[in-house]
Amino acid sequence: MFEACIPITRDGVHYVRWIHTLFGACRYGSRDAISFLLGYASIACWLNAQLPQVITNYRNKSADGLSFPFLCNWLLGDITNLIGCLLTKQLPFQTYLAVYFCIVDLGLFFQYFYYTWYRAKPKTNDEQFEIPIKRNYHTFPTPARKYKRISSMVFAVLLFTFHSTSTISSSLSTSPSGHLYSKSLSTDNDESTSNASFIGRIMAWTCTVLYLTSRMPQIWKNYVRRSVEGLSIFMFIFAALGNLTYTISIFTNPIASSDPKYLHEAVPYILGSVGTLAFDVTIFLQWCAWRDPGRRRRLTGDFDYQKLSDGNRYRDFRAYNERSGYVTTNY
Repeated sequence: MFEACIPITRDGVHYVRWIHTLFGACRYGSRDAISFLLGYASIACWLNAQLPQVITNYRNKSADGLSFPFLCNWLLGDITNLIGCLLTKQLPFQTYLAVYFCIVDLGLFFQYFYYTWYRAKPKTNDEQFEIPIKRNYHTFPTPARKYKRISSMVFAVLLFTFHSTSTISSSLSTSPSGHLYSKSLSTDNDESTSNASFIGRIMAWTCTVLYLTSRMPQIWKNYVRRSVEGLSIFMFIFAALGNLTYTISIFTNPIASSDPKYLHEAVPYILGSVGTLAFDVTIFLQWCAWRDPGRRRRLTGDFDYQKLSDGNRYRDFRAYNERSGYVTTNY
C-alpha cells in the first residue's frame, strides 16, 4: 500500500484517493486527475499503434505498403522528440512515450529491410502467367491524366499546409515572449541549464517539423498506387487517438493555467500532435476509398492484367472482353 500524499491538500484541493491507491500518484482535484488519466490513455493508444502494422507486415511477409521516407521521418521525429523531452523536462508520460516510439520504429525498420532485401517475396505462378489485355478506352475510360492532376493539387495543398504551420511555428519561437522566457532562464538558472533548454527547444521544433511532414510521403504513395494494400489503418486510428488524448492531457493539466512557462515549452509538442491529426484523417479517407481493389477496378476499368487461374476473376475478365467486343478463349 502507498502512503498518503504529502501534502494531503494543495491550494485547498484534496488529493484523489483512488488514483493514489491504484497508481501511487498524487493528483489534486478532478482536472489534475483527468490530465493524468488522459496521459495514460495516450500511452495505451500508442502502445497499440504500430503493432497492427507489425502484424500486417508479418502476415504479408512484406512491407511494401509502407513508404520508406515515412518511416525515416517518423524515426527521426521520435528521436528528436525523446531528446527534446529530456532536455526540456516534459511530463514523465511524454518521455516514456518517446522511448517506446523509438523502439517500435526500429522494429518497423527491421521488418522493412528484412522483407525488402533479405526475404523478397518471389513471384507466384499466377503472377508469372499474367496476360496483358488491351484497354477499351471508349467502354471503360481510365482517368489517368485527371488523376495525376488531382494528385498534384492534393500534394500542393499538403505542402502549403506544412509551409503555413512552419511559418506559425517560426513566429512563435521568435516572438518577444520567447526572448523574455530565454532571458528569465538565464537569470534563474545556471548556464548549463540554459544551454540544455535551448538545445531542447531546437529539438522540439525539429521534431514538430518531422512529425508534420512524416505522413506526406505515405499519402503520396497511396495516391500514386491508388491503393492502401499492405497498410494497417489501425496504426493511424490509434495514432490519431493517441495524439488527441496527448494534447488534451496537456491542456487539462493544472500547471498549464498556473505556469505559462510550461505551456510555452509544450507548444511544439502540441503542434506536432494536432497537426498530424489532419494527415491521419486524410489517410483514413484514402483507406475508405481504396480498401476494395475489386471495386476500384470496376470503377476505373483498370484491367491491364488479369490472372486466369482464379475462376471468379476469369469470369470478370471474360465478361469484360465480351462487352468490349473481344473474342474470349477458354484456356
